[in-house]
Amino acid sequence: MPKEPHTVVKKHKVRSFFSASGAIIGIYLILSSISVIWLNRTLTNTTTYVDTVAPLVTKPAIQKYIAQEVTTAILKNSATQSLASALLPASETSSILNTTQLNNLLRPIIETDAIDIVQSPSFVSLWRSTNQTAQATLISQLNNNSGQIDLNLSPAITGLIAELNNSKLSALAGHITVTPNTGKLAIKSNNIVQAHHYYRLYKDSTYGILIAAVIAVGLAIFLSSRRARLIRRILLWTGILALLQAAILATPSFLSFSGSNVVTQNAVKAFAEALFHNLLIANLVIGIICLAAGIGSMFYVHLKRKKV
Repeated sequence: MPKEPHTVVKKHKVRSFFSASGAIIGIYLILSSISVIWLNRTLTNTTTYVDTVAPLVTKPAIQKYIAQEVTTAILKNSATQSLASALLPASETSSILNTTQLNNLLRPIIETDAIDIVQSPSFVSLWRSTNQTAQATLISQLNNNSGQIDLNLSPAITGLIAELNNSKLSALAGHITVTPNTGKLAIKSNNIVQAHHYYRLYKDSTYGILIAAVIAVGLAIFLSSRRARLIRRILLWTGILALLQAAILATPSFLSFSGSNVVTQNAVKAFAEALFHNLLIANLVIGIICLAAGIGSMFYVHLKRKKV
């Protein structure tokens, strides 16, 4: 006895529903697996993390930030008149009694000395060790639900102040103290909240998300009545969403920064660009490959039909 048309249509709709659901879940898991791999390769791997952020010490934004923090500490913890007598010509200080004006004259001189120290080989080594220690703190932060990554560069600031013993400010170096907030940068973003989620998933199952993505896509294709078209759609949507994610990561506005100081904000941006660079590249490469494969498949089908 032949099947009722209504029964066939109903089964087709059920299969289509589960096929579409599997495809959507698969695409989401594919994009999630990109973030999981990035977390494993960049943030949770000490060697890769240090290799990622170590070159930042050569960036003007980071050098300026460290020099600014040291200069601020010096100006706060030293007698302004003593600094002025040591660093400024008497002709410039004799007519200035205002502390703010003296500080404005002293700041660029002290920052120049600090930047010279930041560019020295000894500080480059100190910067690397500071970030190696900071990475352990970063891992502990990934276990929390905060939408913020705090980077503590205080050891680098303290080390730079110690290096002042070999500069014109050697007499002042021993009297400078570093406050608890000195050298601390905060990166805030909704992406970081997602990173926490992905990190917990990663800890529970290293390859779980990737395997789940393959299973979801496989089931979707198996249940689909038009498999070739579904594969093209999965490729196209994965490509589009991966490229969209790459575009968001390439836009500085996706982050928010603590403090209104322009130098601090530039330093945070430099750190963020370095940290998210691998994730951006991964999304870009996967997006281009998937989109090219999807579009190429469409053209192939179109040409094949024209020949027929």
